[in-house]
This record gives sequence, C-alpha cells and structure tokens, in this order.
Amino acid sequence: MPFNIRIVFSFTVLMIILSFPFNSYSENNSVSKLSIGFSDGDITPNLGIKPVYIAGFGHNRKAEGVSDPIFTRVFVLRADGKKYAFVCADLIGLFKDQVDEMRKELKDYENVMFSCTHSHEGPDTLGLWGQTPFQSGTDPDYMNSIKNITINTIRNAEKNLTPCDTSIAKVSLPDLLHDGRPPFVKMDELVTLRFNKANTQNPLGTILFWHCHPETLGSGNKKISSDFVGYAIKEIKKKTKGEAIIFTGAVGGLMTSLKLSIKNEQGVELKDGTFEKTERYGHLLADASINSLKKAKPVALTPITIRKKEILLPVDNPIYRLAKQMGVFKREIYDWDLKLNSSPNLNKREEKHPAAKTEVSTITLGELGIGCIPGEIYPELLLGKVAKIAEKEADYEDAPTEFEWFQKWNIPYKTVIGLANDEIGYIIPKKQWDEKAPFAYGNKKAPYGEINSLGPDTAFLISKAFEDLISK
Repeated sequence: MPFNIRIVFSFTVLMIILSFPFNSYSENNSVSKLSIGFSDGDITPNLGIKPVYIAGFGHNRKAEGVSDPIFTRVFVLRADGKKYAFVCADLIGLFKDQVDEMRKELKDYENVMFSCTHSHEGPDTLGLWGQTPFQSGTDPDYMNSIKNITINTIRNAEKNLTPCDTSIAKVSLPDLLHDGRPPFVKMDELVTLRFNKANTQNPLGTILFWHCHPETLGSGNKKISSDFVGYAIKEIKKKTKGEAIIFTGAVGGLMTSLKLSIKNEQGVELKDGTFEKTERYGHLLADASINSLKKAKPVALTPITIRKKEILLPVDNPIYRLAKQMGVFKREIYDWDLKLNSSPNLNKREEKHPAAKTEVSTITLGELGIGCIPGEIYPELLLGKVAKIAEKEADYEDAPTEFEWFQKWNIPYKTVIGLANDEIGYIIPKKQWDEKAPFAYGNKKAPYGEINSLGPDTAFLISKAFEDLISK
C-alpha cells in the first residue's frame, strides 16, 4: 500500500474510533472507578422474653420499651474489583473477638471495618452493665443475631452497588460539644461525604464523621434508642432523599451533648434526659451537615489502601481484670510482651501480666485518610494539644508525650472513627493520668476516664502503632 494511502487509511480508522460513543460510567469502567451501596439492618432487641440491660451508665437499667429502632448501618465500596465494607451499629461497642468472627464470613472482602456509635441507650454488648458489677449484661442469642444481621446487611449493600461521584465538606461546630474534663480540648470538625449517582445530581447517600457521645437521653432513660444519631439520620434522609450513616470519632475526655445548652426553635432551653433535646440536637447536627455541603468540593476516594497492625496492650485496670475472671468480659487475654519492659517510656510489668490484643488501622480513600481507633481517644492526642508540662498533681509528671501521628499525617483530608473493630475504653494521655490523690485541676476525686481505661500506657502504644502505619 503506498505511503500516502496508508496515512489516509490510518486517519480514517482513528476518526471512526474517536467517534464511537463511549460511556465513561459503563459497568466495566465503574469497577475501576468507584461504586457505593448502602443498606441497614434492624437490630432492636425483643423485649419481654429476657431482661435487656441498657449499656452506658449504671447497672441493672432494664429496658422497659423502645423509643426508636436501632440499626446496623452499612456502606460498601467497590474499586478495582475489590470490595470494602464499612459498618456502624447503634451499640455501645463490640470486642475485637466478635468483629473477627464476622470477618470470617466475609472473606471475599478486602476489608471489613466494624464500628459502633457508642450509644448509651442500646443493649449491653460488652458485659459491663448487667444486674450487678459481677454479672454480664449480654445475651448470647442477641449477640449472635447482631453478627448474622450485620453480615446480611453487608450482602444487601453489595447488591445496591452503584457508580458514584463524590464530594466532601468540613465545618467546625464547637457549640455542639461539651468537654467534661480539663484540659478542655474539642475535636469539633464535622466531616461530611456526599455520594451522588455518577453523572447526575441524584443522591445516593451522606456519610458523617462526628465526635460526640450519643447519651443525650441520660441515665434515667429506660427505652431503647439510637439517641441523637437516629434523629439526625432520619432528618438527613428526609431532606436529601438519600441514605445516611454517622460514624463516631474522638469522644474521650469527655465529649458529650449533656450539660450543653440546646434551645428549641422558640428559644426555650431544653433539658438533659429529654427526647425533645435529643431530637433537637440530632436536627441541628443534620442541618449543619447539609448546609456544609453547599460548599462541598469534589474529592477523589480512590485508590483505596488499608494498613493494619495488631498490638498487645497491658490490662492494668483491676476492675477489668476482675470482670474477665468473673466471666463478665468475653474476650481472649494474652500475656504481656516482657521485651517491652525495657522501654523507658512504659511502666514495668511482671511476667504473665494480662494483655488484650487489639487492632489499629488506617484506611486511605484517595484524598481522605481515616484513622480507625479501637476505643474512645482523647482529642488532644490527635490535635497535638497534650500538655508539654504535666499538671503537678498528675500521676506521671515526667511521662513522654505520645507520638503526634495524626498531625503528621500528610493527606488533603483526614478524620477518625472511634470504637473501630474493638472497644478498649478510654485512651488517655499519660501526662493526664490522674488516679491517685491529690488530683489535678483542684478535683476532689479521681476523674472518670481512668476507671474505664486499660491503663496509663495505652495511649503511647496506640500512637506508636499509628506512627508506624503512616510511615509505611
């Protein structure tokens, strides 16, 4: 074929190829981009057959009714042919052992991240709030139902996978948080992700990352409820016509809606422990999220990278150790790694000292980094605001400052999910540990956090693990 004819032939073929009507969001292409599916499963316990102990405050708080149903809420992402499940349940928390049991049934998933809202108005799923301190408040049948419903909900979300466009918004909401312990440090940034059906403005769902205990109904409530989370989700779904999930983040310290001034639309202040305040708080959070999305920016949520690390944490808390011996806690206990006794940053421990195995992980969704924290972390550990000099009454005045991994994490957007894949209790800066009298800040008694923490070295070991993960 003469040279000039070859050129004309090649040009003609090229023009035919370019004129072919490609769809950038075809099913094949959507797999290599991003698809999302939502679903939820009702995990409200049945009342009247066995006592249902409500978790989060005192013992023997038996449920006398259901205010609103509680759910396990799921979104599934698919990218590059791999699936990732994200779960948040209206529960106080689950132990790692229970999360791992669910994961065994979902081996076709690249990762399953299970978290809880930490609702103080749902059934006891840890064992701490039974009839007495020496009796577990969990029901094995109910615990098994959580596992089965969650697995089914993940499978249902997978069936709803739809190619999507994504955007992100941030807003600071200091007036929606009360900090219950000095030094007063709030993680008050609400991060919202919006998912629309690809190439449209049709909403698929909204995902919020917020840092507050769902406990607005208080210790006097005896009805099962998702607290403000359920009201916020209902409002978002109503106004956006899409699905919604709220993940709980850094709530240690104590981040709460109690003792917070919340007024109704007429300007009347609402009381703690009422459904009126709980609903109003939920609506304020929902509206703040929706309004922030007016300035949302497109965000790339691929590629997806998961990094995990299992670590041992010493169980110093005598209450936790007794609870394990009495069968209140249902989780495996290990021996502390004596090699770590040589670390000048850690307290010395004897052989056979009990330890809990937990998991820390980072999930990188393109431009968004999510730190998955297995408990209730104090915000100052994330915001670089741990005091360089400890209060002189604190127990460990010369303690090292924990690794400031979150501040060092170089990524356009970042947030955290607390109670992720485990619930180990409060994660407290060692410089603020205050178990022995005299107490810091003029307190007459020991602050609350220490009685629900594994021990004073927990924060150091957690932060070191995250430092290792983001350094990879």
